[in-house]
Amino acid sequence: MPARILLIDDDARLAGMVAEYLGEAGFAVSVCGSGSSGLEKLAREEYDAVVLDLMLPGRSGFQV
Repeated sequence: MPARILLIDDDARLAGMVAEYLGEAGFAVSVCGSGSSGLEKLAREEYDAVVLDLMLPGRSGFQV
């Protein structure tokens, strides 16, 4: 089973590129566009790692 990564970034283009790169490297990647939606996803599912943008709208990466 591949390691699961949650990617939280509001830049959809960058998140898509990073998710594609990680997916090609064998990781299962889920993408969220905000800190709040990322926290909701973390409450429902387990991940092995989180890749987090610090400059998010609403709730910063530091707050997440």
